[in-house]
Amino acid sequence: PIAARPAPSMSLAGDELVPLTQMRRAIANNMVQAWVAPHAHAVMEIDMTALMKYRDKVRGDFEAREGFDLSPAAFICKAAVEALRTVPLVNSSFTDQGVIAHKEINLGYAVALGDEGLVVPVIRDADGKSLAGLMRSIRDVVDRAKARRLTFDDFYGGTFTVNNTGPLGTIISSPIVPPGQAAIISSEAIVKRLIVTDDDAIAIRQRMNLVIGFDHRVVDGATAARFLQTMRDWLQTVGPTVPVY
Repeated sequence: PIAARPAPSMSLAGDELVPLTQMRRAIANNMVQAWVAPHAHAVMEIDMTALMKYRDKVRGDFEAREGFDLSPAAFICKAAVEALRTVPLVNSSFTDQGVIAHKEINLGYAVALGDEGLVVPVIRDADGKSLAGLMRSIRDVVDRAKARRLTFDDFYGGTFTVNNTGPLGTIISSPIVPPGQAAIISSEAIVKRLIVTDDDAIAIRQRMNLVIGFDHRVVDGATAARFLQTMRDWLQTVGPTVPVY
């Protein structure tokens, strides 16, 4: 039988063809490659109340010392590092010959560049950095991305990706796993919610949804849940015992 022709794109009076930029074409190619992996997602709600109180306590001194704010993103990256240590299968890559377990923990950090697209520079050796070190690295890659000063080396070697869409107000996402990685997390908006406490009282708490997207060839649902649990447990116990430096 004769194969059906693809339906032509609809064109209306006044339409304009906008050529693909180099960045948009690269994003399109990466997205097509990414969908080779069978995706699955899981969501867990995190109580960020104690963490946000601790951040408020230390952020003034931090900003005076560093010259910029201490973002919740640094805590989320630190929690991801702790979870990757505990559940190392998530820090891996699928190949036809087997699963490559990475010893290094190199975090890709997604940076939106408006309508141009987004880039994912890599924070290398993230497991060797303190909260302050992670915040410095985040600030560095974000600033250089927005100034269009990233180099090829900035994009090489990522083993896991953090996508922080919370500042944009999203409450749940379905992030796409970058090619060559096994998983990605998306941290959503931190919002005040009424919850029922363990002693059946009503309380206002600061809550955040944490979403993991994972390559189901490598990571099963139970493993993904354990990864989220590890991140949750770390984030919910942040306080004075967690050093900034």
